[in-house]
Amino acid sequence: MIANLTAPITLDALLKDYPWLPGVFFAALCLIVGFLVSLPRIAAWRRAKGRPVLNPLQLEAMLTGSGALVVDLRNAQDFAKGHIRGCLHVPFAEFQARFTQPDPKAKRAMILVDETDTLSHQALDLLTARGFTWIYVLKGGMEAWRSASRPLVR
Repeated sequence: MIANLTAPITLDALLKDYPWLPGVFFAALCLIVGFLVSLPRIAAWRRAKGRPVLNPLQLEAMLTGSGALVVDLRNAQDFAKGHIRGCLHVPFAEFQARFTQPDPKAKRAMILVDETDTLSHQALDLLTARGFTWIYVLKGGMEAWRSASRPLVR
């Protein structure tokens, strides 16, 4: 039988001929949404590849155990919204002037924190070039800290 090419295609006719079409559409939509939601984590993972990073739980364990120094690189407005207890606030703009050379007597780890971990990786490169050791980055930054429901101080 020859199909009528002038008849309009209706949704009912399309679903009758292809009953699996809504399922495929829904699965594709779920994949796209899942990918878009995971983009920030993928970016953090790529920045952290082969670098000394800590997740929020590792950082919290380090703070209770060894007394590491957490350096918050965010601006004053973001810092005032909430920060990790006991951290040192050094905005990224002032960072290069404050950390010029390592203290040979300092034997504790330094953890760099910003909102997403982008600035922290830049600061890590700067500090390692200046001879600093025992430096870590909070993977995912304060976004990851809040997502893990870790405590904040205001």
